[in-house]
Amino acid sequence: ARANLCDDENGKEFIVCEYNRDADSYRSPWSNKYHPPLKDGTCPSPELRKLEVEANDVFSIYRDQYYEGGVSSVYMWEDDDEGFVACFLIKKDGSRTGQGRRGYLQEGSWEAIHVIQVGHEEEGIVRYCLTSTIMLSLTTEDDSSGKFSLSGSIRRQMNMDLSLADGHLCNMGR
Repeated sequence: ARANLCDDENGKEFIVCEYNRDADSYRSPWSNKYHPPLKDGTCPSPELRKLEVEANDVFSIYRDQYYEGGVSSVYMWEDDDEGFVACFLIKKDGSRTGQGRRGYLQEGSWEAIHVIQVGHEEEGIVRYCLTSTIMLSLTTEDDSSGKFSLSGSIRRQMNMDLSLADGHLCNMGR
């Protein structure tokens, strides 16, 4: 399970992972600052940063409505093929002590990683390559069932060529 950090500038949690790491620091998608501070950390271009901010706002609402709590983070960066990569992360703690609204499990978490490779635009069409990984683990114990543990993961991939008319964020949402 990945850890969370709190962006003190705005009091919002964010997920730490390899996608927002530079050296031993992690970039917050909320403030674009590294924790602990890193003088020359890698950041997205201003245009991509604007899309990242919008994606975090939209995805946070989606996560709260669909998952009823949890933490989400969206990270974006340029790639070497004139496109960019977007990583949408969700982490939901379903344990009794967790921040979720349905903490019925003794221990439990749901983690989703959606990585989208966005190609360069060619005649108004862009190729989107999505890889989604879902990881689940849970443990519960009561008098009727005893102790029960379950964990697993699933990965799926999908490619789509879409018109850029609706914009990257709408296309990635599909």
